[in-house]
Amino acid sequence: MEDIQTKRRQLLDSINYTNNTNISQLCTNEYCVSDEDYIEMIEAYIFPTPYEWVLISLHITVFAVGLVGNSLVCISVYRNHSMRTVTNYFIVNLAVADFLVILVCLPPSVLWDVTETWFFGGIMCKLVLYFQSVSVSVSVLTLTFISIDRWYAICYPFKFKSTAGKAKAAIFSIWITSLLLVLPDVIVLDTRMHPSLKVETHYLTDCAYTWSDDNTQIYQLVIVLILYVAPFALMSVLYYQIARVLWNKNIPGSGESELTNRSLAKKTERNGALRHTTSQATFAGQIRSRRKAAKMLIAVIVMFGLCYLPVHLINTLRYTTGLPQTHSTTVASLISHWLCYANSAINPLIYNFMSGKFRKEFRNTFTCMCWREGYRGRSRTPVNAYFCRYTTATKGNEGNFCQKQRYH
Repeated sequence: MEDIQTKRRQLLDSINYTNNTNISQLCTNEYCVSDEDYIEMIEAYIFPTPYEWVLISLHITVFAVGLVGNSLVCISVYRNHSMRTVTNYFIVNLAVADFLVILVCLPPSVLWDVTETWFFGGIMCKLVLYFQSVSVSVSVLTLTFISIDRWYAICYPFKFKSTAGKAKAAIFSIWITSLLLVLPDVIVLDTRMHPSLKVETHYLTDCAYTWSDDNTQIYQLVIVLILYVAPFALMSVLYYQIARVLWNKNIPGSGESELTNRSLAKKTERNGALRHTTSQATFAGQIRSRRKAAKMLIAVIVMFGLCYLPVHLINTLRYTTGLPQTHSTTVASLISHWLCYANSAINPLIYNFMSGKFRKEFRNTFTCMCWREGYRGRSRTPVNAYFCRYTTATKGNEGNFCQKQRYH
């Protein structure tokens, strides 16, 4: 009897093992549900959560402010010939890079961050991330060139003279260097399926480097060093010396140096105290103008350092210490990506609050737009038509203005 019971137990165990094995072989996913149900589970997973909707709203705000603000920067310098200085040429280059990265890279990047899925294929994976890296490089190198130019102009004005031609050549070299520096992005980036997926779907597709983890680690550390640590350290030293000259010492070449003081003394003896007083007032105005410009540029660089610090810190920890992928690190990564785009939108706000010339040109541009909107749709006959005309500044005029004029 016991032998019969033993044989029955062995038979049931063998049947259960066979059934379980067949079921596991028939399953196409880890939940052992149909492919349709599995796809629905993935769609529910990638659908934005409440805090991700907040993040999307923040990206939309950056998108709108960045496009409008950087456009105004370019228009302001283009309209007003008096603003076409060497520093403003670099600022326009920075605005162009910020405008393009917001327009081209922000929409697909925020969709990728929220859904954890790259929907745009392998070619766009290469181009979007490559152009984003190029834009970051252009921004960093532009800020570095601005720092070097201001350092020469204020600390050593007689050794180097900035010109528009030199600025344009520097801008050209900045773009060429940036295109070559991050070239590995366009070569080794590609899409790849999530390793745990067993069904054919484009969900959870990633855009990542296709070479080894060691090469990725070395490349990322080199990028952090070249495009963040070294430039930020150099700019900090340069602006420290600029601040010492502007606030603690006489400015070479601005009328308070020994050479200029001697010249002022001769003018005083020859032309009297009135000319001397006028010259002093002019040079004092130059000092105040340079101080304001230095404050604005320092604010731009400080905001750049703060906005890019989290993403570089997270990437460094991820590739050196193997930062675990937890909910906290995911949220921190999303916020750090948003800060990078926010930096591209915040620069025009800094110009508006800290530069009277930019603020005036921004206001004039909006005024002209309002005139055009106000007269849009009215009679377009030669007698009644109105138009908004930009006028180039001439001697005796301050800046540009929007003028309404009737045809006769």
